[in-house]
Amino acid sequence: MLYYFDSSVLLAILLDEKRKDKALDLWNEASIRVSSILLKLETITVLRRTFEHNKTKLETNWITKKTAELQEFLKEVNFRIIDEDIENIIVLRKEIAKCKTLDAIHIATALEFSSLIPASDLYFYTFDKNMSELAKSCKFKINKLEEDHFIQ
Repeated sequence: MLYYFDSSVLLAILLDEKRKDKALDLWNEASIRVSSILLKLETITVLRRTFEHNKTKLETNWITKKTAELQEFLKEVNFRIIDEDIENIIVLRKEIAKCKTLDAIHIATALEFSSLIPASDLYFYTFDKNMSELAKSCKFKINKLEEDHFIQ
């Protein structure tokens, strides 16, 4: 089984969101974690932006600690770069247009990973409701969440 993670799950952990425990459960149950290189880019950008917007409320070493924590999580992920294969999937699979561009790249990357195994052997983990529905329509297994876990 492969477990594809988008940034919402990892950010829930790093930002101590109310769904952190659920995110940790998803992370810890995964044996082989995969994602797009976007996971690295999105998470570090959000951490830096969060720090910039909340400097007065956060400890001065918050960003250093969170970046180190992020790096430990990222060591556990097998990454796929964005290349012509990902582009071709987006061009050919019109249903991917149902989501935002970065989300489409995540879905396309998961589809590329699923070309190596049956789609039913790939779990797609996200807290984004639209992405979850699109992943399900692509025949991926998705994380079962309560309505209050989803990002609307």
